[in-house]
Amino acid sequence: MSEAMLVTLLLLQLKHLLADFFWQTQWMVANKGQYGHPGGWAHAAVHGGASLVILALLAPIPLGLVLAICVAECVLHYHIDWIKEQAVKRSGAGPTEKRFWNITGTDQALHQATYLGMVALIFL
Repeated sequence: MSEAMLVTLLLLQLKHLLADFFWQTQWMVANKGQYGHPGGWAHAAVHGGASLVILALLAPIPLGLVLAICVAECVLHYHIDWIKEQAVKRSGAGPTEKRFWNITGTDQALHQATYLGMVALIFL
């Protein structure tokens, strides 16, 4: 694995931390479970936009392909979050219950798998 791959993956993971936990607004959180709501799309767009900046600077591929990858990430992120919200709602679990954290951990693992896929697509 090249240094550029590792740096890109690290920056995508740091971006994820910021976008999912520091930059996400209550409006985004409250509306991710309502399919098609602008709050969920805005959250996903923050992810896609921040990834666009990272990849535009680091990825050794044409900008058009970077844009396509980031749009795909945005769509995937939106749907992973929406499915997580549906699973939490259907489970009836809250933050004090193991089921809630199993669902949340799966959500986070899927986002990280998305970044691995993006890096593999770009660098391999």
